[in-house]
Amino acid sequence: MALKRRDLLAATAAALALPAIRPAGAQAAGELLIGFSHVATGPLQGALITNKVAVELALADVNGAGGINGRKLRLSTFDTAGDPRQAQVAARRFAEDEGALCILGPASSGECRVAFPAGERLGIVQCANSATAPGITDRMKFAFRNTSDELTQFRRLLKVMKAKGMAAGSASIIYATDEFVSKTLGESVFPQAFKEAGIPVTKTVGFPIQAFDISAQVAELVRNPTDIVALGGTIEPAVKVIKELRRQGHKGRIVGSGVMSDPLLPEKVGADGEGTLFPTFFYSGLNERTQAFSARFAEGTRGAGMVRHSPHHTDASAYDILHIYAEAMRRAKVTGEPSRRAAERIAIRDEMQRMESWNYEGVLGRTWFQQDGAARLAAHVIEVSGGKLQLLQSLYEG
Repeated sequence: MALKRRDLLAATAAALALPAIRPAGAQAAGELLIGFSHVATGPLQGALITNKVAVELALADVNGAGGINGRKLRLSTFDTAGDPRQAQVAARRFAEDEGALCILGPASSGECRVAFPAGERLGIVQCANSATAPGITDRMKFAFRNTSDELTQFRRLLKVMKAKGMAAGSASIIYATDEFVSKTLGESVFPQAFKEAGIPVTKTVGFPIQAFDISAQVAELVRNPTDIVALGGTIEPAVKVIKELRRQGHKGRIVGSGVMSDPLLPEKVGADGEGTLFPTFFYSGLNERTQAFSARFAEGTRGAGMVRHSPHHTDASAYDILHIYAEAMRRAKVTGEPSRRAAERIAIRDEMQRMESWNYEGVLGRTWFQQDGAARLAAHVIEVSGGKLQLLQSLYEG
């Protein structure tokens, strides 16, 4: 179905004008409160600041359709700046001070390591939209993530490389040593995946994420060239490494993880990024649903004066989480009554654990939560080619 520009503008205007997202305040009568633990400042804001636009769009969808069982949804926001301690503070504020029924977020794996245990003690569901470190929701009853872990995704990337006949006889690893997910990639995910695939790792090099000059670390890889260079780092240091590898003449294919899945990667790395691969659980051009979301998102970010207008997979995840919470609340017949709050938080959790039976399909595709609290999602393996992001293959299993 073709989308009309006036429909996109109307939907986006409704979302951005909506008063239902606002700072702290206890739940009022006739509304259902969700806490939104997000990143608007700090070192992770480049990828995550736009999550708010995606959530506003989803909120407009739900409230525009009549809300939940006749009650409107409201979100209370807390900017954690990506700080795990602040993510824990947010969980306590939403649960104890404001009476939220559930929490969208926190975003990152580092935040979840601290905030998820707090949510367990408080008996409130939290669902992350960016946390991809393996095992982050293991053995927890109230913790979910609408993401796929980095090990699963990187295994799929290597599987696609093999199917496409790409050179993979040897590998080296370079990673940021002082950022949680990057360190996990360099010391755990990449080595394990390469070992399973029978690809020998000849060199591993670490660097501090704020390093101004990484030429010495890259030179170690150039002296020992490999078919593959696995890069563990958030987008800014990753771009720096890619450019330095090419400046020093390394010809190997650079492969990354989900933390490199920036829609603006081609323009940030230019010709140096040609051939770079990474997995993502959202691809904007996949189908009509993803294209429609991407168009609305672009209108929203332009209206908000933001720099990036293409959705990151964390934006798509946040959008779907709000819709998942809304459906869980409908099925649980929540009322928001203070006397029923603890029981209704558990009921939301229980509905989410039964999500496979919903046949739910969002912008991330057919989705449900597995026993470990992680979502069942695809890996869309993307290649930087001709200055654009090109879909190589989508894998849903394996």
